[in-house]
Amino acid sequence: MTAAPRPLEGVKVLDLTWFGAGPIATRSLANLGADVVRVETGKRPDGLRIAGPKPAGNASLNVSGYYNNYNAEKRSITLDLTTERGHELGLGLVRWADVFMTNMTNRAVRQVGMSWEAVREANPGIVAMYQPMQGMAGPHTEFVGFGAVLSAICGVNYFAGSEGRPPIGVSTNYPDYVVNPMHAVVALLAALRHRRRTGQGQLIDMSQLESSVAALAAPVFAWDNAAEEYRRQGNRVPHAAPHGAYRTRAEGDRSDRWLVLACLTEGHWRAAADVMEHPGWADDPRFASLALRKQHEDALDALIEGWAAGQHGPEVAARLQSAGVPAGLVLNATEILRDEHLQARTYYAYPDHAEAGVRAYDGPGFRLSVTPVELRGPAPLLGEHTTEVATEILGLSPDEVAALVAEGVLA
Repeated sequence: MTAAPRPLEGVKVLDLTWFGAGPIATRSLANLGADVVRVETGKRPDGLRIAGPKPAGNASLNVSGYYNNYNAEKRSITLDLTTERGHELGLGLVRWADVFMTNMTNRAVRQVGMSWEAVREANPGIVAMYQPMQGMAGPHTEFVGFGAVLSAICGVNYFAGSEGRPPIGVSTNYPDYVVNPMHAVVALLAALRHRRRTGQGQLIDMSQLESSVAALAAPVFAWDNAAEEYRRQGNRVPHAAPHGAYRTRAEGDRSDRWLVLACLTEGHWRAAADVMEHPGWADDPRFASLALRKQHEDALDALIEGWAAGQHGPEVAARLQSAGVPAGLVLNATEILRDEHLQARTYYAYPDHAEAGVRAYDGPGFRLSVTPVELRGPAPLLGEHTTEVATEILGLSPDEVAALVAEGVLA
């Protein structure tokens, strides 16, 4: 970590997001140097503060691993926007901000009085993103749902699984964690650049559904251009064979050590057969070309499964990689945290949180050579910066803050 200025130093962000897609985007802005003030309420805390994961027996709203990871470096003010005075203070924060973002439902936005019309009237130069599940217009604009619903209606669940069996989904709210927040960051940076050049703010209407559908281009356009219907194939793909995960022998307390192998070329396949000490497999008439290997893929996988069962996973993965074959081990969470490559690149950050202690936080997925992007602090406690934000940004006196706390407007 350095003390050098970051790319978004001086940019002020008002964060009315919750759960995943919104907070991950605004955390990215914080890691780029923006001052992100998150509005929360003790009456209805973010579900991630409640859900965890948390240390056993600890019910605090401040120790959730998910929440803390997705909200690092932000400031938290507990402000009830549903009260008249709270709404006035919320608009005061709007006037302070360069960027406003929410992924609440359209109905919830109306309930707290933070529509685009209200926000623009308070601050005509603001960049405001609204990120409801299906956008701000259209026949389904009032539909509600979290990532588990979104991953179904965008189609990603249909594409996961094996042929002849029901779709199994991706076992996580995938669009929340990857596609949606990064599309949001790109849109916000583009609008900020326009604002810097012209002084004009603007509305960003971001549909999480459309963002998620954009990641499924291959099967959608295969049907549109060639009438090719997508078939669930488990770990198999049309352009490679063998291509799958193969169980190797138990190792210590690991009985589920899996080797991933992807032979994309004939050279890969011949090199893999040599490493497996079965060079004759490459000359087997059933496996002499990709088309033939795909035709006899069950037999091919059976041979590799039998071979892999007697192998030491790390050792054989290293041998395959040395031979130029795309291969690796399926790592669990503990192994990822301890991965020597990620450690050497200092990907994970370990800030010291007031209640959760020192915990791993995701680092940025990219590096800039001149202007650093990095995590410089932990997530906030619920309402940790209420007094600070109320006095420094909203200009309230300590007595006014105390009175508003007593009224339940602040907490």
